[in-house]
Amino acid sequence: MTKCCGSEEAMSQKQIAVWLKGITIVIGVMGLVFFFLVMPYMAQDVAAGYPEAAYLYWPGMIYGWGIGIVCYAILWQFWKVCVEIGRDNSFSKENERSFANISRLCAVLAAAWFGGIVFLAVVHCLGAAYLFFMILLVFISIVLAVLSAALSHLIYKSYELKHEQDLTI
Repeated sequence: MTKCCGSEEAMSQKQIAVWLKGITIVIGVMGLVFFFLVMPYMAQDVAAGYPEAAYLYWPGMIYGWGIGIVCYAILWQFWKVCVEIGRDNSFSKENERSFANISRLCAVLAAAWFGGIVFLAVVHCLGAAYLFFMILLVFISIVLAVLSAALSHLIYKSYELKHEQDLTI
């Protein structure tokens, strides 16, 4: 059986998009479980174990849900990238913008984690384990911000090259 020009590639692009969307959905569901089941359970456990810090339960929950909102905004931007991949439009202005937005949102996460470190230090509730974990989260957020910015730039440059090539043909 003979395949048309590009049909194998287009199918592969659609398959990649389906896989990426599936992974995004799984991550979204895992996030819901974490932010609405695991996080409240952990916060109650910490409040029970350290009654002097029980007043931090609701501020901690609100902080965690704020982090969750930013994470879901990142997932939404990534979903938009998956849609463009499925349309065989990987090197597009839309993807460049989505990765730029992901970069900004990761920077917001880094700032939020750092703000959490400062807040916990001010209220004298910053243990060594929390400090280490939150510094790790700041580092991961900064790395993701830089990588997303680089991807945004590469996609933009590829988009320009593709656009120039389309104009010369």
